[in-house]
Amino acid sequence: MRRRRRAGCLPICLVVLCIGLGVGCIGAGIMKEKGEPLHLVQEKVQKVAQQKIPYQEVSIAEAELEGRFYYGFLNEEEKLAYRELLTGLRENREEIYLHHGEAERVNTIFQNVLNDNPELFWCDGRGTTTTYSGGFGQESYIKLEPDYVYSGSKKEQMLTEIEAAAEEFLTKVPGDASEYEKIRMVYEYLIQMVDYQTDAPDNQNIYSALVGHASVCAGYARSTQYLLEKLGIFCAYVTGTTVGTDGNSTNHAWNLVRCDGSYYFVDTTWGDPVFCGEVSEGQERNITYDFLCCSGRELFRTHTLDEGYEYPECAKEDLNYYRRNGMYEESFDQERIRERLYNTIDAGERDSVFKFADEEVYEQAHNTLLKELVRDAAAYLGRRYGLSEVEYSYSEDPLLCKIIIFWKYE
Repeated sequence: MRRRRRAGCLPICLVVLCIGLGVGCIGAGIMKEKGEPLHLVQEKVQKVAQQKIPYQEVSIAEAELEGRFYYGFLNEEEKLAYRELLTGLRENREEIYLHHGEAERVNTIFQNVLNDNPELFWCDGRGTTTTYSGGFGQESYIKLEPDYVYSGSKKEQMLTEIEAAAEEFLTKVPGDASEYEKIRMVYEYLIQMVDYQTDAPDNQNIYSALVGHASVCAGYARSTQYLLEKLGIFCAYVTGTTVGTDGNSTNHAWNLVRCDGSYYFVDTTWGDPVFCGEVSEGQERNITYDFLCCSGRELFRTHTLDEGYEYPECAKEDLNYYRRNGMYEESFDQERIRERLYNTIDAGERDSVFKFADEEVYEQAHNTLLKELVRDAAAYLGRRYGLSEVEYSYSEDPLLCKIIIFWKYE
């Protein structure tokens, strides 16, 4: 199976400057009285300097951020900087003053804010950071000047379009749908509505997928997160690398979800047959369900998470789509596979899907299935429907341990 991938996940670009505040100098407007102790003068300078720092006023309560994946990894000082950043970004502030003095750490917090809040489509993570080192015991602080992709009326127009597109989908989700059904519906909706295009406009944000219907992995994953959060489902945006059949590694983004109390991975991009190069123009899409609520064992055949965070274990395989729908083979049982092929033909279904538990079972089944059982099934199809010739095709994916037979009935 040919896969063409480019994550399109842009790193933060921060220019770091360090500006001292004149250590050892008396501040403007501060006069040293005769005989006044130096430490009192220092306290005055510190007080005046702090009054002049226009720290971002926070309008976000702690409770609003409860359960946000990356916010939960921060200490109290970092959480304050996170809330200051988020408030400033929501308001398109040109300068955001933060109670934090380490530019490298602010860089990470900036990324945390964007990863936790997919609705911030107008900010791409670029900006300039100036670090001010304090004097006379004054704390260091940072001024962040974000680069905004959109602002003003254009931003509001795009926001209205995003909300309308999301609402159109959300109204179709039944009120009594289970958490798994909600996740599956979001997965299928985005795959059916979005094309993988490396040159798609705004492909780092949710506008590209929800409105433009063309994106890369960042747009798929952030849109998955955005819609699932609207449905009350925990969903985190995660990054890492992937390796395909060509052996090449590339940056990628996907999601971590919680369903009925357990954690699973979801990769909407890799579920799209357009991304996998399996669909020609006008051809029906055959969604790949291998990356819908999959376990770490399944995902880590091809994906590697970035380091730096402690991810919850994704060990359960009960939500494996193929297992839930009778397409999963724990072992190679020739007669069972033959029966499944015939049942597919009796039902007039267009394909027979076989997902094998691991590489060993896949190898055991491969040759017998494709060289013997499929030919027998094709002959059965001809007899069953009175056809003098039978046409079929198949796809094989050793990475995903999956074989699909496609039948034609005319």
